[in-house]
Amino acid sequence: MALLDGFKVIPLKERFEDSYLTIAEKSIKLNNVTAKILGSPQMVLFHLNEKKMQIALTPANPSDEDAVLFVSEISGREKPIYVREPAILKAVHKLTVLQKDGIKVTQTIKGVAYPEEKVIIYALSESVEEVVKPRGRKKKE
Repeated sequence: MALLDGFKVIPLKERFEDSYLTIAEKSIKLNNVTAKILGSPQMVLFHLNEKKMQIALTPANPSDEDAVLFVSEISGREKPIYVREPAILKAVHKLTVLQKDGIKVTQTIKGVAYPEEKVIIYALSESVEEVVKPRGRKKKE
């Protein structure tokens, strides 16, 4: 139809955005897209490949011994998910640098999603550093 040349049909099926994992000193933050890719699980397992410097995330059963609570509050707007499990933070912090020249930084990594297998893999070698801005009131000089 010549009248519609150059037009595209707007797809109605939901397309997944990218999953991002941010490593900070006291938590690991995952955007809400991560939960959608994994099928909105209540619990997840963190897998670590120290040799390849990768972190993988998979859904877990509540009966799994190493499962971590993975729920974000849905109140109007979906919020990011924070993981503050000390064992996971300790293992991940061994592979990252969160302080450079006395300045705190965070590491943000874009994940590679495999929705059919419900797996997301994050390569630490592809992380982007961001400087953590100081919070609170400025000190008087």
